[in-house]
Amino acid sequence: MSHILFVCTANICRSPAAEYLARARFGTLDHEFSSAGFLYDDRPAEPDMVTTLAGVGVDASTHRSRIISADLVASVDLVLTMEARHVQDIALLSEAAFFKTIPLMEAVDRVRPGMTVTEFVDSLGARSPMTYFDTKWDVEDPYRRSKRKYRKSVDRIGELVEQIVPVLS
Repeated sequence: MSHILFVCTANICRSPAAEYLARARFGTLDHEFSSAGFLYDDRPAEPDMVTTLAGVGVDASTHRSRIISADLVASVDLVLTMEARHVQDIALLSEAAFFKTIPLMEAVDRVRPGMTVTEFVDSLGARSPMTYFDTKWDVEDPYRRSKRKYRKSVDRIGELVEQIVPVLS
């Protein structure tokens, strides 16, 4: 079983959405899913995110945020971020962490059917944190925006999760 960690800025909107959507849609037989962020520890998910997820049949009401650390990243197999700059932030935690960290949107673009998580991480090759100044791989943050933005975010994250998790064996 591989452990996939989803990361966003505060771990109260996008990364918990990815974690709970992945668990709801794929269970925990092949992968363990968790999430973390850079700002808050032990805060609940944003109420509008909890409500939006409930609207698609996913219960995230028990979520509590946690702060990412080098030890946490070392304990997982793959880190999928919601923004490119999160890759740089994780690279600052440890050089080794960078090599298993990639934006979720870029991961969907790079993954090939039948890859194991280890093969996928190995395929990331020699990248530089300096390549992650672009926002083209970012999932829009709905924080404190309209309910429509939350729904759009949940739909987009759900699509991305559906495109990557079942491909990784």
